[in-house]
Amino acid sequence: MVSGTKRFKQHHQAVCTELDGDVALFQSNTCDYLVLNETGSAIWNALKTQPTLPELCKNLQEEYEVTSDECKSAIETWLEAALEKKVIAVVED
Repeated sequence: MVSGTKRFKQHHQAVCTELDGDVALFQSNTCDYLVLNETGSAIWNALKTQPTLPELCKNLQEEYEVTSDECKSAIETWLEAALEKKVIAVVED
């Protein structure tokens, strides 16, 4: 489960490109890829600042009409999938 105190970042081996307006991520070690929708792209771009889950939620709630519970659940799901595909990583202290 994703902790509220962990910070997340784009994985250094994830390659990002834009395809017809969508962001596509490719993990060079595992050959896994993800094609992101608008919300996923917003999360990906926010990871440049190495945010925590609460910080991600705050950013997305400013941009989208979503409750805090819905936002937290959706971002947790996205983070878990991205961690599994190794396109993002947890920032080590």
